[in-house]
Amino acid sequence: MLTAWISYTPLLAAAAYLTLLVAVATRPRQHALQSRWLLAYLALSVVWALITFLTPPGRPAPDLAGALLLVGATLLGQTTAVFVTRHPEKQWLRVGGGAVLLGLAGQYGLARLNLPPALGGLGNGRIAILVVWLALSSAIFLFVWRSYRQTRLPWHANRALYWATALLVTFGGEALLLTNLAPLGFVGQFVRFLGVYALTHASSSYRLFDIRTYLQRLIAFTVLNVTAALPVMAAFLVARQLPESLGASLQILLAVLIIAASLLLYSPFRRFVARLTYRYLFGERINTNQLVRRYSQGIARALAVQELSLVIYGTLNELLGIRRGALLLVTRREDNFAIEPVPAQGHLPPQTQYVALNSLFITALLRQGQPLLQYEIDFNPEFQVLVVEERKWLHEINMEVYVPITAGGNLEGVIALGPKRSGATYQKGELDLLQLLADQTAVALQNARLYSELNAQNARIRDLNVDLLRQNERLAIMDKVKTDFITIASHELRTPLTQVKGYADILTAINAEDGLTPMQTKEIMAHINRATSQLERVIAAMLDASQLDADGIELMPVPVSLEMVLRMAVEPLLPALRERQIRYTTLGVADLPRIHVDLQRMVQAFANILGNAVKYTPDHGRIQVHAVRVPDINGRIDHIEVTVNDSGIGIDPRFHELIFEKFFRVGDPQLHSTGSTRFKGAGPGLGLSIAKGVIEAHNGRIWVESPGADEARLPGSSFHILLPLA
Repeated sequence: MLTAWISYTPLLAAAAYLTLLVAVATRPRQHALQSRWLLAYLALSVVWALITFLTPPGRPAPDLAGALLLVGATLLGQTTAVFVTRHPEKQWLRVGGGAVLLGLAGQYGLARLNLPPALGGLGNGRIAILVVWLALSSAIFLFVWRSYRQTRLPWHANRALYWATALLVTFGGEALLLTNLAPLGFVGQFVRFLGVYALTHASSSYRLFDIRTYLQRLIAFTVLNVTAALPVMAAFLVARQLPESLGASLQILLAVLIIAASLLLYSPFRRFVARLTYRYLFGERINTNQLVRRYSQGIARALAVQELSLVIYGTLNELLGIRRGALLLVTRREDNFAIEPVPAQGHLPPQTQYVALNSLFITALLRQGQPLLQYEIDFNPEFQVLVVEERKWLHEINMEVYVPITAGGNLEGVIALGPKRSGATYQKGELDLLQLLADQTAVALQNARLYSELNAQNARIRDLNVDLLRQNERLAIMDKVKTDFITIASHELRTPLTQVKGYADILTAINAEDGLTPMQTKEIMAHINRATSQLERVIAAMLDASQLDADGIELMPVPVSLEMVLRMAVEPLLPALRERQIRYTTLGVADLPRIHVDLQRMVQAFANILGNAVKYTPDHGRIQVHAVRVPDINGRIDHIEVTVNDSGIGIDPRFHELIFEKFFRVGDPQLHSTGSTRFKGAGPGLGLSIAKGVIEAHNGRIWVESPGADEARLPGSSFHILLPLA
């Protein structure tokens, strides 16, 4: 009778596999690719079981059932690859296909050789199938085991461990079937079906029980009950070993006393063993009431958001031993939610993340009002439509659980916690406690956000006050500049006009007396020409400055060398440099490539910069122009930097930006001397403003560096000009 039932085992297995096949085929296809390979594997399992049932004992090789087993291992490897990586791994098909061909060839070849039976009568043909199957199964198992070891999030690791366990059971059943022994074949069919059922369940549902926790509890239960029973067992053994010389009555009395004492000691001894067992397997237990009370006191004292984040992490780290944690502030805006991370432990992306108002992540936290695991986000079919940017951001912050902090139906924040140091998963009781603590945090978070916002507002007000003081100082300086300009402009304009009028009067008076010689006429006209030229320069500078304010300047760029620009700019200054014995040098200018600039405008800009250096450098000083090529971040050379260094009196840092404003001049305008190239000489205060406008019109930049102004120590100034090559 038993033999008859065993012979029908493959038929029962085929019916069971067919049931699984129908169940998978009729379920919604959340993972279409994975389901497709699983369906193929189940269909092949049905065919394999039927062939095993129909194959009579002792059928000669080649063994078709063994060959199908290899094909099934190939399909299972592909299913495993999709399950672990969530995308197709075609190399499994290539490896499995090659293994099938190798196994069939080896089976056929060994079966044709007249060799003695091997491995307990398995047959030489089946040995080839067994070897190839063993190699293929080991590769699949090691692939999953490596994924388990590399996964840092506990629930993700549990998923890989569950699959590895199911594979181990499946392969164990197949190994029993390959022995070709009837009793082991019956057990093998049952064991293999259990493994395939577990694989089907893992492929069809993301909710898997925690293998490590169940295993720990099983070990704890076994250790606890065996250890706790030892005193009672020892008491029975002692009672049985009482000497007969004591007499029957005394023996019974002592035995009863010993057993009663052991029973009285059983409960306290069991509690002691339970405390030790759970401490070493699950960690030290925390007094929950005391922890909640201390947590409430801690968050009540926290004023700022950062301080609150540290309190939350510190308490939960003491409770659960977590690796990292953060507080995510959620702010609802008109068109989206802003999620601002406040780190407590571990690295987080510092930037604020913006998500849509219908964000699935926010909606899920508000709807369920319970902690949300990253495992659910990755494997729950409901989250398949999660926006790619949100999924990527959640992977970047790399947290294990998100606990919502709600108030009045609004999501105020999220407590984000990483995995535990022990590697254990978050259990339901722990998640409920986390939500309880989060519910107590709502009011404290609102107060902390208000306090932080007030501090930020105060900081902004302080900054605005400082900026307002600077602007007032700047306005006062610029107001004085306008007043000074009237003084300077009256001098710059009236001096040449006075000269022209004076020499014109002289010319008229001498001409009336008919005493004007050609030499006198030439000399008078030279003075008039110099005065009109000076007047023309001042007016031209004013027109250029006004043109920069109006609509910019029109450029006609041509490729020129910087050496030519500097030579043309310094040429009008050479007499002053010789007269005042100022040494002018250049460095690196000849090595630069050509630049595309408006030649006339760039000469004007450098003439003003060099003229400024001449005016504020005392006699016997030095001026050096240093030029280098500047690469961009990609390593290409696309800019040149020109530095004009002088050994002059320097510039007060307060005026480093103001000197590029129109009409601004350092020093008392009443003390300015005549002559645009004399030490601290005259000028309307437009040269540097025009130079800045020309350089910025070429997409360049100009700034000044100087430690300060001191006519005794002469710290000097450095004007930096950055120009693009094109």
